[in-house]
Amino acid sequence: MKNSRKRFLAYVCFCGGFIFAVSAGAQEDHDPRSIGGGDCAKNAYNCVGAPNPLPPSDTVWIEEMTWFDVRDAVAGGKTTVIIPAGGIEPNGPWIALGKHDYIVRPSCEAIARKLGNALCAPVVPFVPEGDMDAKTGHMKSPGTIGVREETYEALLTDIAHSVKAHGFHHIILIGDHGGDEDGMKAVAARLQDEWKFQPAVFYIAEYYKSWDGAVALLYKKGLGKAEVTDGLHDDPTVTGLMMITDPKTVRWKERVKIGKATIDGVSIANEQKTLQWGRELLEYRASVTADAITRTIAGQAKTIAGQADPHPP
Repeated sequence: MKNSRKRFLAYVCFCGGFIFAVSAGAQEDHDPRSIGGGDCAKNAYNCVGAPNPLPPSDTVWIEEMTWFDVRDAVAGGKTTVIIPAGGIEPNGPWIALGKHDYIVRPSCEAIARKLGNALCAPVVPFVPEGDMDAKTGHMKSPGTIGVREETYEALLTDIAHSVKAHGFHHIILIGDHGGDEDGMKAVAARLQDEWKFQPAVFYIAEYYKSWDGAVALLYKKGLGKAEVTDGLHDDPTVTGLMMITDPKTVRWKERVKIGKATIDGVSIANEQKTLQWGRELLEYRASVTADAITRTIAGQAKTIAGQADPHPP
C-alpha cells in the first residue's frame, strides 16, 4: 500500500513538473518580441524588426531564403507567391521519374522573375497518381509516388494557409502534371469563397495548357511531326525542358553512347541545340503563364460580393 502511494505521489510530481515546463515554454513562445525560431532576449536577431545583417538574396525560392529575406521581400512588394506542383511518375526508359518536378522548378522561377513581384513556394512533388492499393493509373509502375486526392488537397490548403499568415496578397497555383489540376481547382475555389480575396487564390490553367503550345512551337521549327511518335510518355518538349535542369535527368550521355539519342524522330545528340530548344520552350511557357496571372489578378480578382480586389496588382 505504501509503495502504491509513493508511486502515485511520484506520478503526480512528474505530471506537475511536466505541466510547469510546458507552461513556461508556452509563456516564452508568446513573448511578442521573439521571432525567427529563437528567443529575443538571447539574441537580437530573434527580435521583431531586427535588421537583416546580409544583402538581399537574389533567389525567388522561399526555401532558399532566410526569414529576414522573406519578410523584407514581402514588405518590398513581392506579395504574390506561386505554389508549383510536379509529380513522381513513369516516363519511359530514358526519363527520370521526377520529370514534372524538374520542369516546373525552372518554370516557376522564370514566371516569378517575369512578374517581378513574386516568390515561389517549394515544389509539391506528391500528387495523385492513381489508386495505390489497386495499382491503377501510374501506380502500376515501380517508383511512382502518389497521394490520395484528399491528402493532396489538404497539403495545398495548408501551404496556402502558411503563406497567407505571412502577408502574401495573391496565391497562385500551377501544376505541370494532369493529375495536379482537379485538386488545385477545388482548393482555389474553396479558399476564394472562404477568404473573400483576402488573400486572393487562383489556379492558373494556362500553365498546364501551354504544353500544347510548346509542342506546336517545336513543330513550327521542323522538330517532329504529330504522326511520328515512339509511343512513350515522353516527347522532344519534355526532353528539352528537362535538360535545362540537368542532362542527366534524360540520360543524355548514355543515350548518345548507345545510339538512342532521339525521341519521336527528333535527334537530341547535339546537346547545345537541344538546350536552346529547351530555353525557348521555357520562355514560351513562362510568358504565357505570367501573362495569364497578370490578367487574372487585374481582371478577375473580384470578391463574391462584387467588391474590387482589396490587393490590386
